[in-house]
Amino acid sequence: MSYYKYRTFSVLLLMVFLSAFLAAGPTVTATYTAQSPIYLEISPGVFTHPTVIGAKLGRFAITSPNNKIYTPAFVNTGEVAGNIQLTGLYKNWEGGAYYTKTDLNFKVISVAYPSGLGGTPILQTIYGGRWPVISWNAVTITANPFYVDLYLVNTNSLNPNSAATLNSNGQYYRLDTPYTFTTSFNPIFSLAVADNPNTNVGTYAPGNGETITSAGSYVVTNGLAGPNVTPILDSGSMTAPDGNGFYYGDGPTLPSFAFAFTHASVSFDLEEAYGGNRATINQAQLTVINGVAGTQYSQMLTFTDTSTATAFQLFPTEGSGQPIEYQLFLGADQITKGSPIHWQSLNPGMNTKDLKVGGIVESDVAAKVSGSYTGTITVTITNPN
Repeated sequence: MSYYKYRTFSVLLLMVFLSAFLAAGPTVTATYTAQSPIYLEISPGVFTHPTVIGAKLGRFAITSPNNKIYTPAFVNTGEVAGNIQLTGLYKNWEGGAYYTKTDLNFKVISVAYPSGLGGTPILQTIYGGRWPVISWNAVTITANPFYVDLYLVNTNSLNPNSAATLNSNGQYYRLDTPYTFTTSFNPIFSLAVADNPNTNVGTYAPGNGETITSAGSYVVTNGLAGPNVTPILDSGSMTAPDGNGFYYGDGPTLPSFAFAFTHASVSFDLEEAYGGNRATINQAQLTVINGVAGTQYSQMLTFTDTSTATAFQLFPTEGSGQPIEYQLFLGADQITKGSPIHWQSLNPGMNTKDLKVGGIVESDVAAKVSGSYTGTITVTITNPN
């Protein structure tokens, strides 16, 4: 009798363990790669109609150890449930004048490849806090990895070949112009899947999709699982000059800056720089490369030498005598060693200022070892904050 009970207990224990194991299911993982930088373009990706303008935001690559992904869905998508509005130059017809339109409507659309890249894509326009990648109904995806792209476009049509359906025509945007978000746009999503092939999206992600039930699981994306774990944009995605939008076109060529002295080495007589005298010893050249005509720029320049003293110093070329302190000037401005000095009103091309020395105390020189003195100046250029 006790043997029978022992066997019964063992069988029941095994069944409970097996049931729990089956309910847990294999862990589905994903990587998300944000597109960076992002530029608006006509007919992006799978969208073929010339009235559609937009950009790819990024790509999910979803994998499962058993090659089965059950009914995937986006959750925590409430922030893109409505139209996303951009502000920028627009005209209402071909010959019209451009004006600033603040309500250029866009939507986030997912483009999924359940048969693998190259297969027929399935599009979904995200309208709520949870939205299916393929279907609200139960579906099993066997593509492994399963790729899903996200786009921001001026259409809500699920036909990638149809004309733009929102309130703008891609042909009437102004090329080589930035478009900024009328309101903030920095969505953070999560992916979720059902734990078995018979569960639909509404069962495991009810309501607004902020939480999921035990019938589903969050997809471990870039090592994280849970609500709101995947930023759709990264720090380099925005291409509008103010950092709050995208540029339409190839993007402006950003200016760069090159600094040089006219002469790599110079010599001068110390008495030329005694007291209030200022001796011009060189010319500083700061060149703006790829600058825009009519635009002025600025840079911060930091001057240092090889000594650890707070003042600029010249050292005897022979022996170990004491150094001679001097002052350094960029144009009319005295330079504080190690502190940035602001060179403003830079025009495209080469800009120049005289480099001068002064402030040498004559009595200090008289007390020093006679001979030649030398010093090395290093200049570091940085962008203003």
